[in-house]
Amino acid sequence: MKKNKTRIGIFFILLTVFAMFASCLNDDDEPKDKQKTVTLYVSATTGECIGMTGTPHECMLIKEKGEKTWDPCEFNGIEGFTYEKGYEYELLATKTIYANPPADGSSYDYTLIKVVSKMAKGNE
Repeated sequence: MKKNKTRIGIFFILLTVFAMFASCLNDDDEPKDKQKTVTLYVSATTGECIGMTGTPHECMLIKEKGEKTWDPCEFNGIEGFTYEKGYEYELLATKTIYANPPADGSSYDYTLIKVVSKMAKGNE
């Protein structure tokens, strides 16, 4: 009788441990960040951004290939890229779209792959 109770106890312990491990393996329901390679254009002129404090400040203007309008972007908004005013750029970058973006941040980020072109522009 005692032997059966021991076997049943071991069985339930093993069953519990197995269930715990199995639940850790199933992460298919977790949304995943997506990455894609994009062509970005950076304007030679700057624009205005409104920061977290609501204060306007200077920033660069960017647009993805195929877009018509320029979007404001912080000067450090493309990781690995250093902006120089007066130059127009074509960039190849990785765009990471976050599955769970921070509430107070962007839903995507850019990381520089390479500078395709950098062209000096006169006063426009």
